[in-house]
Amino acid sequence: MSNPYPPNLKPQPGPQELFLSSTADICIYGGAAGGGKSWSLLLEPIRYTENPDFSAVIFRRTSPQVRNPGGLWDESQKLYATLGAIQKTSTLSWEFPSRAVVRFAHLEHEKNRLDWQGAQIPLIGFDELTHFTESQFFYLLSRNRSLCGVKPYLRATTNPDNDSWVARLIDWWINSESGYAIPERSGVVRWFVRLQDKLIWADTKEELIDTHPSTQPKSLTFINASLTDNAILMKQDPGYAANLEALPLLERERLKYGNWRIRPQAGLYFKRQYFSVVQAALTNVRRICYWDLAATEKNDTNDLDAHSREPTCRRLSL
Repeated sequence: MSNPYPPNLKPQPGPQELFLSSTADICIYGGAAGGGKSWSLLLEPIRYTENPDFSAVIFRRTSPQVRNPGGLWDESQKLYATLGAIQKTSTLSWEFPSRAVVRFAHLEHEKNRLDWQGAQIPLIGFDELTHFTESQFFYLLSRNRSLCGVKPYLRATTNPDNDSWVARLIDWWINSESGYAIPERSGVVRWFVRLQDKLIWADTKEELIDTHPSTQPKSLTFINASLTDNAILMKQDPGYAANLEALPLLERERLKYGNWRIRPQAGLYFKRQYFSVVQAALTNVRRICYWDLAATEKNDTNDLDAHSREPTCRRLSL
């Protein structure tokens, strides 16, 4: 595919270029922080801004997230203004010389999805997709339609969250044991239909049409992002990797390494080696017994007393 951008604007080689050249109806660009995902979302509409009937809407969950320093609105000013677009702060939108429009919006509340009832949006973008609900995503997909000659499509970026509906949606692209993206599947397109409120998947559109003739399959792909993909950030802010390394284990795995399976669990924060064992009970102390009513079931890996088999009763000096 030829480069649709001005000479000074082009994606970085690798996943960012793959994301911006994908032909899938839905493309989700997710993984580590700092991979250039949000910038890619801003680049995406530029290919069609010479079409006077084209419009795009890029969503964040809340309005402050759109306006935050370094957020979508802030970064768009560095990009769209250089292309002659005029900003309209009151509507958080840019109008290009052709009259094409790129707008930023939020879906803070579940009911906000209905604000877009009747809308016709050729390109829909979601920044940080795991922040949105599944019903918001699929309802907005129903607004993804076009009469401007551009085939309607949806693009999204996200960081990992094992507890989100997005983790289930992209399950095929993720290693179930390690939690990391499967390299050879990144960018591979699959097809799905919804039947009886369940997504049915296949490797080809034809396979789904053969088995479910009355359906109209949609294509989806997932592209993995890592910090090392973003050579520009690594050069301009070489200390950013150290910031991610300084995070606690859970967030470090998600934001530095793109782990989609890690989650809070017993034994993840408090490990036996963190504590020293005394040889005898202290004297002249108050004795207190306590019960953790939210505790997980005791086993050999999650309880300090698992090996001694003593009652879970602590003596504290107050």
